[in-house]
Amino acid sequence: MDAPHAADSGATISVVDRVSGMLQRRSQQVQQLLRSPVRDTRMAVVIGRMLALALVVCFTTGVYSHLLQSPLPWLPLPTRPIGLYAWTQGIHVVSGSMLLPLLLAKLWTVYPRLFRWPPVRGAADLVERASIAVLVATALVVPVTGVLNALEWYPWTFSFRRTHFALSWMLMGALLVHIGVQLPAIRRHWRRDAGEEADDDR
Repeated sequence: MDAPHAADSGATISVVDRVSGMLQRRSQQVQQLLRSPVRDTRMAVVIGRMLALALVVCFTTGVYSHLLQSPLPWLPLPTRPIGLYAWTQGIHVVSGSMLLPLLLAKLWTVYPRLFRWPPVRGAADLVERASIAVLVATALVVPVTGVLNALEWYPWTFSFRRTHFALSWMLMGALLVHIGVQLPAIRRHWRRDAGEEADDDR
């Protein structure tokens, strides 16, 4: 009675191995087609620095604005000089508008990794991929809703301020997780010049 089960198990493993091998070959072919001299870890780090800076500036000025509109009794905030709020909001809008082109450039640089096989290579990789999904989704939604708010067009029924504020915290949390996972690669490529050789961490 055990022999048929063993044969079925062997056939199943064989099918799984064949499918896995086929997907791996396809993955390698796609990544080869998408290969480019500028799609490397160094370029991802360079764009990531600008993207992270824009995110931090946008987040900081946004929190300042939110706390001025919903102040905390124990947290005094500077309100002088008179033009301070206008300046911070101008910086908030400019840095928020920069997020979309920077994010698209970063995605263009790293998106061949989406075709990697196997897609997940361990618990840390799973956490990173989940954080990237949250990071990309919120980094697209937050600036788009912010631009629509500046245009005073609200094609949604939820509260803009509360949702924008909550998504901003999610975005920063996902960014911190992503930086934490990628910190070794970031440290290796932070100061590397374009002509220098380095291992590709992708």
